[in-house]
Amino acid sequence: MKQACFGYGGLFFACVVLAGCSSGGVLSLGQGGNATAPSAAMRTLSLTMAHYVAPVVRTDFAKSWMLSQKKDAKAALIYAGDEETNDVYVYDYSSGKPVGTLTGFDEPYGMCVDAKGDVYITNYGAGNAVEYAHGGSKVINTFDSGGTPIGCAVDSKGDVAVTSFDPGEATVFAAGDPSKATTYTSSCTYLWSMGYDDKGNLVGVGETSSGGRCYAGLASGSKSMEALSFNGTIDFPGGSMWDGKYIALGDQEADGDDTGLFEASLSGSTLTSHGEAILTCASGFSDAANPFVVGKKNTPVNDRQGKVVLANCSGSAHGGGGLGFWHYPEGGDPFKIYGGLGDTYGVAVSLGT
Repeated sequence: MKQACFGYGGLFFACVVLAGCSSGGVLSLGQGGNATAPSAAMRTLSLTMAHYVAPVVRTDFAKSWMLSQKKDAKAALIYAGDEETNDVYVYDYSSGKPVGTLTGFDEPYGMCVDAKGDVYITNYGAGNAVEYAHGGSKVINTFDSGGTPIGCAVDSKGDVAVTSFDPGEATVFAAGDPSKATTYTSSCTYLWSMGYDDKGNLVGVGETSSGGRCYAGLASGSKSMEALSFNGTIDFPGGSMWDGKYIALGDQEADGDDTGLFEASLSGSTLTSHGEAILTCASGFSDAANPFVVGKKNTPVNDRQGKVVLANCSGSAHGGGGLGFWHYPEGGDPFKIYGGLGDTYGVAVSLGT
């Protein structure tokens, strides 16, 4: 779904749902036991502009569960967060079969994966990120970053960076150690999920207090974040991540109403665009804040550009919410949709090891 928002000074006060996307061949993902969903307007509002309206939160007292994974042949798993239930649902990547549910979150937002397939999930409402082993159902680490964590990234050294939306900053946990945290402040008032490139540079897109775009980077080995320039145009910022060849910069309103991913490279303080993938959702809107590019290897060590990207694809045809699969970097309409989800703000794919 998509909305038009009205206000001034970069602050939006009212949103109107304009359209939903419709598509055939939707596969339903079963979750079971979900309470009555909030209104479509509230779901849409919380999906794209998390800082403007606090989404409806429902407490979940159920325990996490996960089907056992064979240690010698781990299947690729999809992790999809749902703001409606405060849960993260886990599916087999190939079949879409539900294999687990992780509970106890406080607004699960952006996610990331490390080299061995551990999954990190940010808690926007709790000021932290939590780590799970591939196929695991228990938290193995908690990263207290403060602020409003909107996403995360892990580099090839194992450093874990958690991005705070407001204030716009990133907290880096050296070698993935929750006790070794350093916070870096950007010039952006708001900052979306930052991503590491293959050289260990942390890059993200944000917004100034007046509603303008800003680009922030923490160069590998640097002790401060600096402002970057970009030769492309991002209409509304989204999350950034390594796609195996470029750092993909997200745009939630590419061409006015779709999701875009700029294939960018960083040289010094300059980001250069090498093309853009536009993710459409049939006749509606993809409206995705944190698309996830699936590679041959897990993100930090992936050295070939991924061929598939996963992101939200909402609409009544998908049971209120859907998870789309797009060819990357071609874009266009999804070649497959798993329907029946709620607000899929964050998604990740863990390939295991």
